[in-house]
Amino acid sequence: MLKRDWKPLATYEGFERIASYVVMFFISIIIVYALVMMGINIFDDFKLGMGFLDAELLKDVFGSLLSILILIEFNHSIALSITRRSGILQARTIVLIAILVIARKVILLDFAATTFEQLLGIGAIALAFGLLYWLINARSAELPESQSHH
Repeated sequence: MLKRDWKPLATYEGFERIASYVVMFFISIIIVYALVMMGINIFDDFKLGMGFLDAELLKDVFGSLLSILILIEFNHSIALSITRRSGILQARTIVLIAILVIARKVILLDFAATTFEQLLGIGAIALAFGLLYWLINARSAELPESQSHH
């Protein structure tokens, strides 16, 4: 019975690996494109001289940099899942990436134009994801060592 069930599982694992490589390739293309565009924008901004130190320009550059870092982390997590053969979707990694996206939003937030309700909403989302990450870590700490990586 095990041999009969093994072939479809192996076939699906192969499909998942190929799909993961394709996703990694596309994310890599996006990363390279974003790096080139950020380089062009920074070069243009340097032409402004001291005007480059304008808060909005720095926010744009920093936002682009954070977006690239988030994409790199996402690509890295896919590469790890391929090498560990642990499946493409790891809740812990996805929650961490979501926390990075929330942190990017908070860092780039224009506090002068943000309402109290928006701040409350972002705070609630950040708190919820922090709690979720804590729960995932607590759950993985309870699992035996051989299962905590999967």
